[in-house]
Amino acid sequence: MIDVASYLQSDIYTPFFLVVGDSDYIATKEKLSALGLKAVGVSKYCSGDRVPNIDRLFADLKSGKVKVLVGLGEYLALNGESTAYDTLSKLQDFTLDGHKAILMLRGVTDSVKKLQANDLRFDIKRVAYTSDVATNLSVTCVPQSFEMPFAMSGLKAVLTAFENGNSSRLVAKTKRTFPDSLIDVYTINTAYDGIKHWLPTFMLPRDMGSDEMWTELMTALNATGGNVDALFGNFGFAESLLDEFDVLIQGTAFKNWLYFIALKTKTNEMQNSYLRYVLDKTEKIEDLKENIVNAIIGISHTDKRFERFFKERKELVAKISEADIAAFVRDNKINLAESLYKLTDQTPTEREELIVLFGSLDKKTVLNRIEAIYPVLFDYLYFYSFSDPKVDAGLCKLFTDYFDKYKWQKVQNRIDDDFVDLVEELAQPSERKYNLLRSRNDIINGIDKTRTKLYWLDALGIEFLGFIQATCKKLGLALRIHIGRSELPTITTINKDFFVNWPNDDKEADGSLDKVKHQGSEGGYNYQTNRLPIHLARELEIIKAVLHKIAVDLAKHTYGKVLLVSDHGASRLAVIKEQEEKYDTDTSGEHSGRCCKVFPDYELLFATEENGYLVLANYGRFKGSRKANVEVHGGASLEEVLVPIIEITLAKPNIKVQLVNDVVYADYKNFAEFEIFSNVKLDNVKVIIDGKSYAGVKKDDSHYMVATDIKRARTYQADIFDGDSLVGTVSFTAQGKNKSNDDFDL
Repeated sequence: MIDVASYLQSDIYTPFFLVVGDSDYIATKEKLSALGLKAVGVSKYCSGDRVPNIDRLFADLKSGKVKVLVGLGEYLALNGESTAYDTLSKLQDFTLDGHKAILMLRGVTDSVKKLQANDLRFDIKRVAYTSDVATNLSVTCVPQSFEMPFAMSGLKAVLTAFENGNSSRLVAKTKRTFPDSLIDVYTINTAYDGIKHWLPTFMLPRDMGSDEMWTELMTALNATGGNVDALFGNFGFAESLLDEFDVLIQGTAFKNWLYFIALKTKTNEMQNSYLRYVLDKTEKIEDLKENIVNAIIGISHTDKRFERFFKERKELVAKISEADIAAFVRDNKINLAESLYKLTDQTPTEREELIVLFGSLDKKTVLNRIEAIYPVLFDYLYFYSFSDPKVDAGLCKLFTDYFDKYKWQKVQNRIDDDFVDLVEELAQPSERKYNLLRSRNDIINGIDKTRTKLYWLDALGIEFLGFIQATCKKLGLALRIHIGRSELPTITTINKDFFVNWPNDDKEADGSLDKVKHQGSEGGYNYQTNRLPIHLARELEIIKAVLHKIAVDLAKHTYGKVLLVSDHGASRLAVIKEQEEKYDTDTSGEHSGRCCKVFPDYELLFATEENGYLVLANYGRFKGSRKANVEVHGGASLEEVLVPIIEITLAKPNIKVQLVNDVVYADYKNFAEFEIFSNVKLDNVKVIIDGKSYAGVKKDDSHYMVATDIKRARTYQADIFDGDSLVGTVSFTAQGKNKSNDDFDL
């Protein structure tokens, strides 16, 4: 400050030019203040966004009102080299009328040096430079309507910031333009550019949102003081990602768009790799929801990422609307072999589509996939082995084979010729095997009803016994299954007396399954408009819900047992057959033509007379009758007549079964035999392997021997039952005692 002191003591009465830089600006200003020289800013001479009144400034300099002037260099630098040089030229020899004035000049070093070069008298007596005159000043100009954090309003505010020593990038709302500026001036005309300037690491492209969206985002950022994490953090990207996911990806409102760009900017923080994949493919919010739902279509099930993507997508679309999923199912039909792998069991539409695919793809391929993604349908197709001790073994074998074939034909939406032959054979008067069964009422009369609730599920056929067995295992329920016959015709009015005559009020009736089967009112199913067996998905849903309800009743110990009973079954295959008989009758066919009132002198091979009705036992219907909607009952096919009477109780707790040895030896003389261990005593061990039943012989309360007729070397899966209750599944490998013995492998 020696040069300044010399100036103050001299007889020079023109302004002293003190050229400073960013690094020593504040220190220099403080030193001048310590000398009693108060700084006055150029900003004092302007208001709002107006330029300074230079004439008034010059007058105050002349009169001695300004001892130290700051902000002038920055103002002149904004206006360019020409303005800076001309103004400083005037001040170079500006007479101060006996006063002193020090001009702290920043940003115009070259202009001052140019003055010195042009006038050698302009020397160290009137000019001084601090040790570092470098500057890094800049101003970002934005429209006055913009809401940007820390944006100052007007030129006056910019100059004030400079005068206070600010050397960082300033943001100002101003109408002013500075085309010739010596310092960096950035002009921003859009909110997007403003955000990019404000957040240099913001990498999303402008066309990802509309100008209105970017403007609203700028306002939102302003409210958080530019804290992006505070703005986006409300959504969450870890465990809470799915909390509002379905809502936030619906529509293009600002909140939804904000969530979209939050996802785009937080991709690296996501654990959901499928969502990361989708976001990489998505550039507009309008495409986000569809891409989340549909992107999986383009990924082969053999892709090493597929199973992880499938699982993660399933979580994301769990709450997506049924309409969106229906559109996905439609778009997913490009390659049916691939489409199978993209479906879940989360929506009725997908469950129905999985059933549809049984008619279009290889049975084994579909079955393998649904075991993982639609276990309910897999359980329906589970091979059920009839083993009612009150029913002849040969008859049980017939029912086992019949209903296994029936279920597969129902799912595959077809009827095999040999099955039709079997149905017509069983429809012969001498071959009506159901007559060998006890009636439903006889079975119920023989059951202990102590603390028992009766649950009547209308139209529950025995085709569902395998499904009921598998579901009850998962629910911790034990079963005792009886197979009975309905009264003919198989209609509710003739088969509901068991419910009416139940000895107490502990009973409940449910007609929802019957409504699906032949009224179509539960789901709007109609064979005449959609011939695919998609109603099966709803049937399984209803039965599963009933079993859950029974499990709750038993868990509360309100009852010790629930008796699940049906009035009649129903036939899908009779509907598919569409066989109108040629019989002329004197009365109209009822129940889709499966029965009619008895009329005189009839000669009908496949009909039987009971309760004043003629009842068809084949798959025909009486001429002129109304076609069925979904399924039919009223006739005398096995699936219509046979009904389950199921005693359901709580299972023994924590049953665990396993093989004593998981390798079983055998040869052509000795069949495979293995031993089962159970941690709980089992009363009646039965093992099903490849659809064949084998009895377990008790060794002690924990061990049971099972002798089979297996003599082929391979791995087998065995379902273990205690009575009718599925208690576990084990697998074992059968191999020859002598590995060189090829006879065993043949």
